Amino acid sequence: MCNNPRPDAAAEAIKTLMHALIDISCTAATAEKHITRETEYTGAIIPHSLAYAQITADMALNEAKAILIADCENGGGLCVMIVLMP
Repeated sequence: MCNNPRPDAAAEAIKTLMHALIDISCTAATAEKHITRETEYTGAIIPHSLAYAQITADMALNEAKAILIADCENGGGLCVMIVLMP
């Protein structure tokens, strides 16, 4: 892959997805903490936390997919991985 301008596309895509998973995990932990301590806010916290988790996951998947598509278009070796992403 010496002619590939982005030899680390797979690492970049994985890093993007890992950051999203960390954000989602922290959001879930914070929501759980608030739910167990302040039950009167449970109804408001859960929908917002779920919406944030969904947006974060969607953005990360789109960014990782764009990285892999760009790598594929530039002659990289990650074309097979694109079919695994929705």
